[in-house]
Amino acid sequence: NHFFERVRKDANFNAFLIDLEYNNIAYYIYFVATGNVKIITHAGHFISIKSNRKLIKVNSTPNTELIKLTSAKHFSGEHSYEKYCTDLATAGVFKWIVELNQKTRQYWSKDNQLLYIENAVMPL
Repeated sequence: NHFFERVRKDANFNAFLIDLEYNNIAYYIYFVATGNVKIITHAGHFISIKSNRKLIKVNSTPNTELIKLTSAKHFSGEHSYEKYCTDLATAGVFKWIVELNQKTRQYWSKDNQLLYIENAVMPL
């Protein structure tokens, strides 16, 4: 859990991904509405992290352009992590999955439709 707390504070996403890879994490799923995280290791083990954050209502109408804009603003340092989550909920994102082998971040709707895929590695 300390990996997630640290990246929310220091916004060093590349170091975050390196730490996850070093700890044998294959991918993780972040649930926007609850803030809960499910981590899956290369060995197939699951780790669940429950959030104490209040619930965020996720819009049922996806907006891909808002997802792209929200991501760009967050990863450029313009928006906080909290703003990133609330804006993604407004854009209809139910969950995102960071796949470490492919270095992608996938945004998914409530009805399990893939909305947008982006590179998870940020340019230095």
